[in-house]
Amino acid sequence: MTVFLRTLFFVSLGLAAWQAHADVYGFVDEQGEVHLADKPLDARYRLFKRGALPAASSSAATAELGRYLDARDQAALKRLTPLIEQTARRHQLEPALLHAVITVESGYHASAASPKGAQGLMQLMPDTAARFGVSAETVLEPRANLDAGARYLAFLLGLFDRRLDLALAAYNAGEGVVQRLGRIPPYEETEQYVKAVRGLYLRQGGRVLADGRLRGHAVADTQTYANLVRFTTSDATRTEDQ
Repeated sequence: MTVFLRTLFFVSLGLAAWQAHADVYGFVDEQGEVHLADKPLDARYRLFKRGALPAASSSAATAELGRYLDARDQAALKRLTPLIEQTARRHQLEPALLHAVITVESGYHASAASPKGAQGLMQLMPDTAARFGVSAETVLEPRANLDAGARYLAFLLGLFDRRLDLALAAYNAGEGVVQRLGRIPPYEETEQYVKAVRGLYLRQGGRVLADGRLRGHAVADTQTYANLVRFTTSDATRTEDQ
């Protein structure tokens, strides 16, 4: 695939799944940022995928993911699935949610790197990796990257009272802006990201309550993480002031 098609492919999976009969349009700008929509918003957008995706069975979630990956990426999906499931259980997250984030973030490419500096399966920014105990030397290791990304996602779900849309928006744009606005930021990339991940999660049989929240089992030790982050932040502030 070209850089455009390959980058757009993974991000668009969830968007197409979220709106089963939607066409997917998009482009990659000069900074390497992917822009997606269900209609051409201007002349830069071109059709990438047309028509409906077949219905999925919740009992075959990973098989459903594999239908949209090439042979190399299907092999990575199969190889990483046990580790993803272990990591999800450890942090009381649904494997389907981790799979959805990974599919959109990296397409199961452990060495994936974005122009902005995000790295690995869960596309951790350097500050986020360090915040959750992952060094620059280990950030590309699947186990370390997955664990830190899952912990961050669990923390965000706790921070936003299990609101999936807000947690995903914060994963993409940072929790600060989501906290300030109290909603998904009006950034096209973030809006489409939330639709994409949410859609792929639902397509694997994930469930979201009527109020937009995940069921109560979806987070683990988020208060501990929240306290750790608050302590670390306040401690750093005190150090700078001294």
